[in-house]
Amino acid sequence: MAIYALADLHLSLSIPGKTMEVFGSSWGDYISRVKDNWESTVTGADTVLIAGDISWSTYIDKADEDFRFISELPGRKLLSRGNHDYWWTTMRKMEEYFASNGFNNLELVRTNVTEADGCLISGTRGWMIETKESLDGSDNRKIYEREKLRIKMCIDELVKADPEHGKKHIMMIHYPPVTSRMDFTEFADMMAEGGIDICVYGHLHGTAHKKAYEGDYKGMKLICSSADYVGFKPVRVI
Repeated sequence: MAIYALADLHLSLSIPGKTMEVFGSSWGDYISRVKDNWESTVTGADTVLIAGDISWSTYIDKADEDFRFISELPGRKLLSRGNHDYWWTTMRKMEEYFASNGFNNLELVRTNVTEADGCLISGTRGWMIETKESLDGSDNRKIYEREKLRIKMCIDELVKADPEHGKKHIMMIHYPPVTSRMDFTEFADMMAEGGIDICVYGHLHGTAHKKAYEGDYKGMKLICSSADYVGFKPVRVI
């Protein structure tokens, strides 16, 4: 058993004509590439963390083809929210939708805790943190503060589930909690100080890849799993 990550699938099977290929040639035929790479990498015993931007559909009941595509791929899939997941609604409605459509290998992560391969996993969307100044005087500050609370909730739930920290704690977050600029690191500091061992994130595409920060941050391992960043192939986490 293994844990992999692949964020930013940006599926559009439910929306004819919608494509990511307008963002560059690297996205050419990306859905087929995701399928081929996934099937050659992931087994039915593995788990894949999908940290947001999963489907372009606006409403969950219009995203059947996208979620069927994911469900039919090997492995257990844990899904958290991205900034383009407009279909995201209440946990109850989403769980009922998955159950009614037989998507039994899709699970939602939103400040709750689930276990995979001896690791405990929680997650939230996060928010843009280019600089501290970029948050001031705008609605970004309100969203940012709300996401800070959700990160704390994730950490608290992980500690509650494993007070002795006998297992690895993994955080799924869509936005990078720190970038290569290292200008503003509050999210990353919260996670590292809260005992997060591994943080898996996405969101960065194209020229924004240069902002990705991977490796150690105060004892926490950071992994960028944006689909185009990792060549549309699930990246090994554990």
